[in-house]
Amino acid sequence: MFFKELAEILEKVEKTSATTEKIKILANSIKQLKRDEIEAAISLILGNIGKEWEERELNISYNTLLQCFSQFGIDVRKFEEIYKKTGDPGDTIRILWKDRKQISLLFTNIQLGVKDVYYTLRQISEITGSGSREKKMALLRGLLSQMSAVEVKLLTRIIVGDMRFGVSEGILESAIGLAFGIPKEEIERAHMLLGDLGLVAKIALEQGRTGVREVKVRPFNPIKPMLAEKAESIVDALEEHGFHSAFEFKFDGIRAQIHKFGDKVKIFSRRLKEITESFPEIVSLIKREVKAREAVLEGEIVAVKDNKILPFQELIKRLKRIKEKERYIEEIPVKLFLFDLLYLNGEMLIDKPYRERREKLREIAGKIELTPVLISKDPKEIESFFKKSIRMGNEGLVAKRLDSKYTPGKRGKLWLKIKKHLEPLDCVVIAAEWGHGRRKKWLSDYYLAVRDEKEERFFIIGKTFKGLSDEEMEEMTKKLLKLKIGERGRVVFVKPSIVVEVIYDEIQKSPKYKCGFALRFARINRIRWDKSPKDADTIQKVREIFKKQFERKERR
Repeated sequence: MFFKELAEILEKVEKTSATTEKIKILANSIKQLKRDEIEAAISLILGNIGKEWEERELNISYNTLLQCFSQFGIDVRKFEEIYKKTGDPGDTIRILWKDRKQISLLFTNIQLGVKDVYYTLRQISEITGSGSREKKMALLRGLLSQMSAVEVKLLTRIIVGDMRFGVSEGILESAIGLAFGIPKEEIERAHMLLGDLGLVAKIALEQGRTGVREVKVRPFNPIKPMLAEKAESIVDALEEHGFHSAFEFKFDGIRAQIHKFGDKVKIFSRRLKEITESFPEIVSLIKREVKAREAVLEGEIVAVKDNKILPFQELIKRLKRIKEKERYIEEIPVKLFLFDLLYLNGEMLIDKPYRERREKLREIAGKIELTPVLISKDPKEIESFFKKSIRMGNEGLVAKRLDSKYTPGKRGKLWLKIKKHLEPLDCVVIAAEWGHGRRKKWLSDYYLAVRDEKEERFFIIGKTFKGLSDEEMEEMTKKLLKLKIGERGRVVFVKPSIVVEVIYDEIQKSPKYKCGFALRFARINRIRWDKSPKDADTIQKVREIFKKQFERKERR
């Protein structure tokens, strides 16, 4: 498939409002893909340049992109002017690319394949060191010189990380299922187990439904984690689970998925990113204590000093400061608590009940502590356990139904989290303003957005300059400037990348924002470097919280 064909398909999808029609268009296109290009095509549709769990960044700045455009006759001032109206660099460059002055006719009749673009972008992501900017620009210019306006639009959206075509993972899963005659649920399950939709599509093409149904854990291919809904109270959780719940401490740490195959151990975060290098003592612990040849375990890593759990912001330094690893290993000691077992010596355990998985975990964990747990039907006893968790510096409890299966990537009521306050929201920073007075040297007024899980776009629900320390604002400024995709006056627009945990007094209806809601007295509780924009909360969740909040007011 030519890259231009893929771009035109996505254009058609973007203009289509009905989800069923989007799925049909994509399914018909997926059928046309060859075995050696299907993974590349699926990745590009999602805006990826590798497997979903790979740490791959193009690191092409907004200024570098504009400089490349200018070398093809694009007036940068005109670009900025139109961008202010469209709000989308992809649409902006498409408008200008059609009317640009032709610099060279050398490549006019050459068509780029999907694989050509995919592997060139991967090559760009691997360039580092001295002269890397010039080398990246040379490869980018090579792509642009062979592209039409619709192709440049798609390429630009991939580079800035904001696809806007209305293709969510769920829609693409449905399209792959339709293309190969496989129920969406089976595609979805395989995706959760492999963490890579491109690979699932390739298996569907080559092996059909049988291959997809037989997908199992692969060594060091992280599995999407099971997620929990929020319960309003302990009694609500008990009633939801029919009074058959186990209550575990909900630590304020880093969720870790640990793969042990033979003598090799790797650790992955909830974002499915490898974090092995940050926790060498955990690797040693697993090798020494876990009594299994092959295992995929889940646990929580917390920072502990003098028998006290340290704040999450201290722990996150272990992830961010690899170059100072030895120093932070000494300064910020950690402890692992295991809470689940997904795979053991060739056997998948995700369809086994929670109680059985926990028992098997206990058998192989050696001297590694399991997450403290209480199985009880007594609200008062559970409340006491909850308070003990809070006193230790934890977030609260997670109620797990005793017969619950492990459902990778799913957020449901089989697990329910119980916290001490109004549930915070994980928001994505999509723009920031330069501050005033003491904060004038920093981008310190942040535009907070939530995700639309159906359309895969972001909606602003508030702004705040509150919550971060000077050190954090300085760090955020450096990060945001690297993510810049546009500027308007004092406002810098950025690639949706950084997730922050936001606390607020309440959610209000508001005509100020397109989504119709606004956060009242929003402030940032912490930066969630361990989460990706895909982990951000949704506008659908905001509506649910608002509804429950309104119902509580009505009862008063």
